[in-house]
Amino acid sequence: MDKKFAKILALLLAVSLLLAGCGPMAQEAPAGLEDGETFDDIEYSRPDIGQMEQAVARLGESLEKLSLPSTLREEIEACYDCYYNYDTMLSLADIRNCQDLSDEFYMEEYAWCLENRPRVQQLMDQMYMSCAQSMYAPLMETFFFWDGFMSQYGGEEAESMPEEIYRLYRRENELINQYRSLIAQPSVELDGQSLNYQESLAAAGEEEAYRLIQAYYEQYDLLLGEIYAQLVSIRRQQAELLGYDSYEQMEYSLVYERDYSPEQALEYLEDIKEYMAPLYRQLMEEEAYSLISWEYMPQERLLEILAGAASGMGEGIGESFSFMDRHRLYDIQLRPNKADISFQAYLSDYEAPFLFLSPYGDQSDVLSFAHEFGHFTDAYINYNAYETTDLAECFSQAMEYLVLFYLEGSMEEEQVQELTFYKALSTLELYLGQAAIARFESLVFSLPDEELNTDNINRLYLETCTEYGLCDGSSQEQGWGWIDISHLFESPFYVISYPVTNDIAMQIFSLEMEQQGLGLEKFMDMLPRTYDSLMPTVEAAGLESPFSRDRIARVTECLESVLESVKKF
Repeated sequence: MDKKFAKILALLLAVSLLLAGCGPMAQEAPAGLEDGETFDDIEYSRPDIGQMEQAVARLGESLEKLSLPSTLREEIEACYDCYYNYDTMLSLADIRNCQDLSDEFYMEEYAWCLENRPRVQQLMDQMYMSCAQSMYAPLMETFFFWDGFMSQYGGEEAESMPEEIYRLYRRENELINQYRSLIAQPSVELDGQSLNYQESLAAAGEEEAYRLIQAYYEQYDLLLGEIYAQLVSIRRQQAELLGYDSYEQMEYSLVYERDYSPEQALEYLEDIKEYMAPLYRQLMEEEAYSLISWEYMPQERLLEILAGAASGMGEGIGESFSFMDRHRLYDIQLRPNKADISFQAYLSDYEAPFLFLSPYGDQSDVLSFAHEFGHFTDAYINYNAYETTDLAECFSQAMEYLVLFYLEGSMEEEQVQELTFYKALSTLELYLGQAAIARFESLVFSLPDEELNTDNINRLYLETCTEYGLCDGSSQEQGWGWIDISHLFESPFYVISYPVTNDIAMQIFSLEMEQQGLGLEKFMDMLPRTYDSLMPTVEAAGLESPFSRDRIARVTECLESVLESVKKF
């Protein structure tokens, strides 16, 4: 039989069987969490990479011969099952490692999962390319995958994906593991003694604490600087290998799929510096933060406040909070050995988001909790459906503003006004702080290889923070703070998303100030998404682009107005 005719016959057979009752592939819903089951009941087991290798190989064999659509469906689902199990266990190990950085078991398991991520990624690429380059490719795109699947994985570029890229990914993850190990249990040499940094700091008086902090930065600046310089070098090699002009361009396009370019972002950052830095300097000179009375807030009180606010926002948000609380899908406790980071993760095998908060133990935690709960609600309502980072941050940041209008009955009016004042101040600091980090990161990645060292990294951070009004540039120590920014090590070029998406959140805030319920209505209209990226969603919602003319100037005026209106709470 002619080979061309055999392929046509195979496709006709497959299509006829599909029309007879085997429709488009849909992932079978996971079992989820049972009644009474909580996060602590979820068992960790190391993912079986060999099982995934076998599943991908079986699919490859079936694609090379006449196979029933039901067979192909089952084998594709088997590949996805292995992937989602790996993803779930990676998230679980990450969460439990962050819950207690001294737990060596989960530290090692997270490191193992991270080290094997390039292999899992390679297997998924292999699966997609096998499907896209098989005789069933048109069928695959129509019924199993997405528009553009064939061109994405069936073209020459996909075939020539270099093995070297996976080696670089592995090396990158090894360095991230080194970074995590260093910050998990830091120790400092002081007065001839090796001290546990966190334990010693917790027990120290003011003068001793200053000496400990000074010793920590002096010693860890060089250690973390060397790791970061290696990460920058390896990431630039990745971009070059994949044909990008810069790693920054690669991250914008490939990882974050942004609707705007690094050049647009640079103009945006310059506007932030021009309009917001003078206001921030003035407020710091007036010691604006001293107007806030910080009070201890235990976990139970924090939960009570957010539960009331979520209930007041309506059924969808209230249901999300109830699900989170019922299954204990959160960690908001203040305790030693907990990672100094906040995030939302998703446990795919259980269709369950998880909220992790590193609290300060005061009323500012209401806003931090609200931020991560915005992520949680998005993941809960949309079953963690794909979206860009920028769109995801819209929902988290908007939740911080919305919660301020739904605290009646949970907090005194004066406390709400004080929290609103703090939110306006911290928003100004968010714009400037994240803009400075974004600019600093771009500058570091622009350093020639021979200048990529800790001293130059420190210098760039000090110069950038000074330009953005975050410090006065008077001391060398002010250039060390970048080592505390985990995004630089683990999520490069992420931070620009914070100021850009905060603009959308500010527009929702303005609607809610105009009339209570308007901002919430806009939020709920956007939440069950029509689009998975930022700009189409913003346009469809009738909101303004963050990059529109004079936008930062108007945001600055809005913040100044809010600060003045609640200044005498």
